[in-house]
Amino acid sequence: MNGNLTNVINECAADRQIQIFEWILIKEIGKGSRSNVFLAKNTETNQILAAKIYDKGLLLRQTLENVDPPYVAVQREIEIMAAVDHRYILDAKEVIEDDILNAIIILMSYAERGTLQDMIEAKKFTEDMIPICFFEIAESLRYLHSLNIVHRDIKPENILVFSDTEFVLSDFSVSTALSDENQKLDDTMGSPAFLSPEECDQDSFAPKPADVWAYGVSLYYSVFKKFPFNLDSCHGQNAANTAISVTNLLTTELLTFPEGTDENSDVVRLLKSILNKDPTKRPTFEEIIKDKYFDVALPIDEVNKKKWLDKKKESSVDIINPQAEEEEEEKKSNDAFVI
Repeated sequence: MNGNLTNVINECAADRQIQIFEWILIKEIGKGSRSNVFLAKNTETNQILAAKIYDKGLLLRQTLENVDPPYVAVQREIEIMAAVDHRYILDAKEVIEDDILNAIIILMSYAERGTLQDMIEAKKFTEDMIPICFFEIAESLRYLHSLNIVHRDIKPENILVFSDTEFVLSDFSVSTALSDENQKLDDTMGSPAFLSPEECDQDSFAPKPADVWAYGVSLYYSVFKKFPFNLDSCHGQNAANTAISVTNLLTTELLTFPEGTDENSDVVRLLKSILNKDPTKRPTFEEIIKDKYFDVALPIDEVNKKKWLDKKKESSVDIINPQAEEEEEEKKSNDAFVI
């Protein structure tokens, strides 16, 4: 990480606010493998957003042969967020390329209540919220799949909680826009515990059913507070051993439910169909949102849809670089980071 961005993190950690153009970074609220997320406030409008900051120096580092450099993933993330428009998908309000910090900044809606994982760990994700949440996430994925976009990293950490009745899918850094409906992939993305059996086979696979599987693992975990297929036993292992263990467990273990579970319940019936090891037998998200388990969520979705449409305005993602001179804009070299 470059010194300037490190200084920003240190200043925020010391409760000293940093200003970038009209945005004040108040505090760090999250951290990923390639980015840091800050709470940001607009000095002109007092609008509060989340600012996801990428260090361009890290993004341009060399990678292994046939592996895309990190900036490609960030560029893809920005392009997908700019292309989609849905009430249950995190939107990009603005993208800034900052030359002083040598950083790319994505400004997004701020979820004060954090992630679904945060809610589960705090025991604040109640049983009546589960069908509402997972209907909304299924609806967001139905929309993405209709555009031939696959998320590839569905998990509770990537579901943001805006209220008891509003849940939003986030993090498109490993998402893929497919060239056609039947395109197969052969690279593995996402967290090991959420990988499908076909992804673990290290062969080409259809990515949409793999998204359905990860969604199913997330639903199972949210309902029972444990992973299916005894995947909790992988906890604490290093990445390589975890991948091997997940592959072995998905090969040998059957789908079971905790003792005392009503196996005739709607959620169990739904999970059995979603967590089918045969990807061709899994339901699509178009089918999942019509399941009767989600009937309770339909009136809430109508309210959310109306609210979203009422405040929706014709806009697009702004990409700006206030510090760049006009003549510099005309001579981007091939190795420069270009959005």
